[in-house]
Amino acid sequence: MAQQTIQTSADLLATGVPSQAPDVLKLLRDEKLVHDDDKDEKKSALADGYSSRLKEFRGIKDDIGKQDDSVDWSAYGTYDISSGAFLAVKEHVKDLKAILRATPGPSPGKQFFSRAIQTSVETAVLNTLDNVHDEIEKASDRVQTHANDIRGSAPTYGSSGPSYVPSNYMQHSYSPGPGYVPSATTADYARYQGSVSVDAAIEGALDALGITDPVARENWKRGYRVLIERESGGNPNAVNNWDSNAAAGKASRGLTQTIPGTFQAYHAAGTSANIHDPVANVAASMRYVMERYDVSRDGHDLQAKVQQTDPGRSAKGY
Repeated sequence: MAQQTIQTSADLLATGVPSQAPDVLKLLRDEKLVHDDDKDEKKSALADGYSSRLKEFRGIKDDIGKQDDSVDWSAYGTYDISSGAFLAVKEHVKDLKAILRATPGPSPGKQFFSRAIQTSVETAVLNTLDNVHDEIEKASDRVQTHANDIRGSAPTYGSSGPSYVPSNYMQHSYSPGPGYVPSATTADYARYQGSVSVDAAIEGALDALGITDPVARENWKRGYRVLIERESGGNPNAVNNWDSNAAAGKASRGLTQTIPGTFQAYHAAGTSANIHDPVANVAASMRYVMERYDVSRDGHDLQAKVQQTDPGRSAKGY
């Protein structure tokens, strides 16, 4: 009715006689859609049940907000996954180029490689192809996991006259995926005020991840002492404000210098939601390297697979 009234007004305006346009408020009052205290003591259809309507619309807003948060963090996670996969592919190609450069040419007077060298080069090329395929496949699976974590459906509405109520607008019980963490609030980036040592942070992270074997814990501590010293110098409130991540609005933070998307995607259950919290920061980083670099839970291959944890090699971002 409102739509028709507006259209009629527009049509009359075009004819130059807008004064003949219908009185919208009068029509609404006549239909008992708007309550006029001076003319009608009965509650209008819109006023009736206002509190319940308001509560329902707040629920809609909350659900949409949660869905938006899920999309936001999935986007962050997807960016990390694609960036990590790209860097991994570059490393595989770099390794192959090194092998090819080191491959000796044909023997003097010979036109072709020896069979042994040919086999070695072919194996290196095939291994690189396999590794690249694996990186892309793993990245695709992880991106799909992020996509599956996004819940909710497009809002649809039903109408039943003046007492219009939205119906089937979205899943009423929002259930984000197991890896979902609510979007960061101001507190999530608050400066850490405690006095936890680097070793205590590593120990706490290992506890949170359920890694209890003494040998495994020593493997992780040995590597993460190096990584933390290189990344933040042991400062839990360290923030990198100069690299490409910072320029994109997602500065690396904390002892292990994780970006918010990585921290959210690999957040360890039971730890703080504050990215500057030492235990939460280290635990998320450990979960990340276990998946990203396929580091074993016992940490025996940590320094071999993550250069930033190996004091015998130069520092390198991870």
